[in-house]
Amino acid sequence: MKSERHFLATLNYVHHNPVHHGYVEHWQDWPWSSAREFLEQVGYERAKTLWKEYPILDYGKKWDR
Repeated sequence: MKSERHFLATLNYVHHNPVHHGYVEHWQDWPWSSAREFLEQVGYERAKTLWKEYPILDYGKKWDR
């Protein structure tokens, strides 16, 4: 990780990935995700703030090219 910003954007990306691919409707519903634990640790409001401050946007696109 290059910075805290990079870490938090990556965390958002990883938590959102099952939703992006249509496996679940809400990222905390993916059974192998750390999302539920993350929400317990930081709380819903803080998680929502981090989601807005560090959006995934096009994060991870074309990494395999």
